[in-house]
Amino acid sequence: MGFDLQNFGIGLITGWASAYGIYRARHQISQAVQATRSQAASAQNFATRSADSRYINDLTELCEHAHLAGKTVKLTDILVEPRFLRAPELAAPPDDDVIHSVFHIVPHVHDHPYLHAVYNLETLSIDDLAMGDPALALLGLPGSGRTTALLTIALRSLGQVRFLQTEDHVQTALDAQEAALSDKERAARVQERMLIEERAKERLQEEHGMTFESNAEEKGQRVTAPLFNRLMPVYIHLADITLSPDEFGSEIDPAEPLVRAVQGTVSRITAGTLPRNLYKRLSMGQVLLLVDGYDDLPPTERDHKMIWLRQFMNEYNKNFFVVAGPAQGYGALTGLGLAPVFMRPWDDADRDTVVQRWADSWPRIAGTGRRSAPPPTEALLERARANNRALSPVDLTLKVWSTYADDSQAPGYEGWLRAFIARHLPKEQSIGVLLPQMAQVAALQLNEGFITLKQLEALTAGGGLDASMAALLDDLNRGGDEEEAAPEVKGKKDKKTVEEVSAQGKFLNILRRSGLLVSHRGGRLQFRHAFVAAYLASLTLKDPQVIAAKALNPAWSQALAYAGMHTSIETAIKARLNAPVDILQSHLLEMSRWLAYSGAKAEWGGGLLKQIGNILIAPNQYPLLRERAAAALISTRDKKTLFVFRQAARSANAHVRLLACLGMGAIGEAEAIADLVPLLQDKDTDVQMAAGMALGAIGTEEALEEMVIALTEGSDRLRQAVAESLAAIPDEGQPVLFDAISHEDMPVRRASAFGLRRLKSTWSAIALYKTFLEDDQWYVRSAAQQALQDVQEGERRGPRAYPSPQQIAWLAEWAAARGEGIPPGEAGTQILITALQQGEPELRLLSARVLGQTGKFNAAKALYATLRDRQEEVRAAGHRALADLETQLGKPLPAPI
Repeated sequence: MGFDLQNFGIGLITGWASAYGIYRARHQISQAVQATRSQAASAQNFATRSADSRYINDLTELCEHAHLAGKTVKLTDILVEPRFLRAPELAAPPDDDVIHSVFHIVPHVHDHPYLHAVYNLETLSIDDLAMGDPALALLGLPGSGRTTALLTIALRSLGQVRFLQTEDHVQTALDAQEAALSDKERAARVQERMLIEERAKERLQEEHGMTFESNAEEKGQRVTAPLFNRLMPVYIHLADITLSPDEFGSEIDPAEPLVRAVQGTVSRITAGTLPRNLYKRLSMGQVLLLVDGYDDLPPTERDHKMIWLRQFMNEYNKNFFVVAGPAQGYGALTGLGLAPVFMRPWDDADRDTVVQRWADSWPRIAGTGRRSAPPPTEALLERARANNRALSPVDLTLKVWSTYADDSQAPGYEGWLRAFIARHLPKEQSIGVLLPQMAQVAALQLNEGFITLKQLEALTAGGGLDASMAALLDDLNRGGDEEEAAPEVKGKKDKKTVEEVSAQGKFLNILRRSGLLVSHRGGRLQFRHAFVAAYLASLTLKDPQVIAAKALNPAWSQALAYAGMHTSIETAIKARLNAPVDILQSHLLEMSRWLAYSGAKAEWGGGLLKQIGNILIAPNQYPLLRERAAAALISTRDKKTLFVFRQAARSANAHVRLLACLGMGAIGEAEAIADLVPLLQDKDTDVQMAAGMALGAIGTEEALEEMVIALTEGSDRLRQAVAESLAAIPDEGQPVLFDAISHEDMPVRRASAFGLRRLKSTWSAIALYKTFLEDDQWYVRSAAQQALQDVQEGERRGPRAYPSPQQIAWLAEWAAARGEGIPPGEAGTQILITALQQGEPELRLLSARVLGQTGKFNAAKALYATLRDRQEEVRAAGHRALADLETQLGKPLPAPI
């Protein structure tokens, strides 16, 4: 056969073009192949039998529709990728060789999360969760998205969801430039980039011992699906775990209650074939168990469920566990060995994504039959985007839905809540007619934990419900399904049973069919969403004495917050202010969120802001309380807090100035820029960094100009803080980093390397590889090396539970110097307490922090003693440790007098 030069040339050009496309899309291709293989693996694991296929379909249906707007839109149509925050690293002696993240100065106050929400914190993805311990406690506030996160993990495990990256403006510009090149020039650039990456990895491996996973796809090797894609996801609510001896007998396999609970979430056919398969998967360690509802249980029931969960985890310890829990009071979960992971609150980009995805889905959401609704107007989009900081995921979803539907009958939160409830009710009924009855049912849930027909009938007999119930039900049932039995006797359709269904049973069934109530095993019901129960129950709070009596009841806290929208809650405010002060000042600071709902009409708001502001700026104050006060001020959503932070920025105390900067950034008002710019040159480096981060959180053109000046003229740490903040700003910030990595000034290039490590893009990776290989300054090359190492290690680090005292190196060294070892169990904890009492100041500080982080409640007395230590740092560490204990316990510990 002769040599065909023309065809060779065409093939070469085509190959060059294909090479460029493959290189640019190699990560997307890898993800697509991985997703395909993951789905294939899932199908292979679970769909070999028809029973498995039915289970997947049922679980997917549950996950797609068990969210806030599940009656109108699939979760995957409006989903924002959930992200997570690690718990703080266990306290350890400082390592001078490690360049720590600049964002360590941002406090994580998880019960007031809106201060840290706007900053570019390092987060974990769903896939990252699988890289750590196989037992996780997923923690956050009600409304923070924990249930949605569990549902999303299940969908991710089944290969039903992929998360799209935001538009990369730098890469788009580079693509446009290369599109103008010839195919030969373009292919040459591709080859150059590939060689740079290969050379950099080889040098990093040879000189620094870094290892990189080979591209198995390119070498034809088998790709192993991610862990979660190799497990069978199982979602349960703890309220559906019943432990009655009448049902199971005195001795049971702890898997039996689980199987019964899962059967209640699937179709009847699936329920009949599920048990054998589920038992098999559990025995083989192939289950990803997603446990919800710990918060929804009454406190009296939680201990029993934790005993069951402990037995289950001991018996089936080869499986993977994710258990949702509260931001405060999660000690029972971590006590089981679950590694704590916190929900990362939505940032500005997440909130904008929510607004846009709802807009994209709105024609289907609001459409009827085959007719789509018109998309939201630009004016509605602007309303939906405005003033969204410090809104929880639940609050923002209600706002966006109400804005697009334009069905709110009142302004603000109350209008959004009423509109949400009204959408679920029978169309022929006015919400005003049903609210009094629903309010009483909701109050029953807050008081008792669950709603049962028996309880409701007893309440009615005692005069607790309006006498108009019967007439109301006649109206509701007219033309409706008269044969729907009460929840506790559902399924018995004989005529006698139908006739005996009480008015209360019919009312509960109406609410259940509407989707407002959800049934749990044992004839127990709850409102599907806790915020609905809280709002409805708030409507019963009219008597000042009753309001005062509920003031310190945790179950009624959110109801009191909502009550401020329509009722004076002054008596509750006074009751809280007169209550004994706890370590966390929770009685006072929790009211900051109440102010967000009550708004300007709250006469008590000004006094509350003053008290919280005083905690922030008090000269002799524990650092933790300052941090909590700053975070609580952001929770109020009150614009007057800017004045408090501007005053705090003039404090002589550096920690106060730092928190003032972060607070002004979290508020996001452009007028704060004038206060922040001078602080870029503060004598304290941490304050400088906080000011730079705050400018990034404000994000206006003026703020970005000041950041660029700081990047070129500031201290090294300020430059790094600015660069890492710019990485979170796609439109303007990332192009600055692209230019800065080749800037003539060495400190600018070094800082840019740390900014680029926060990006997951082709151009940023190549820029780091090239800088590591070619920059003429060792100081810059070392930064690029550190950045590449951080990226590589970060991909392999998942969340871990805190170690036992035996596993703490510095403690073992101290004990060995005394001729002692560290025994297991409580005796090991005693070594920590001894170090707290007898060690040098640094050792006392470390011991205090570790005792708090690991939840050693028996050390409380010793920790209180540290509050009288001569060293200020030790006193602060002891206070922080006691705060950790209170946070995990979920009950107040008395503040020192």
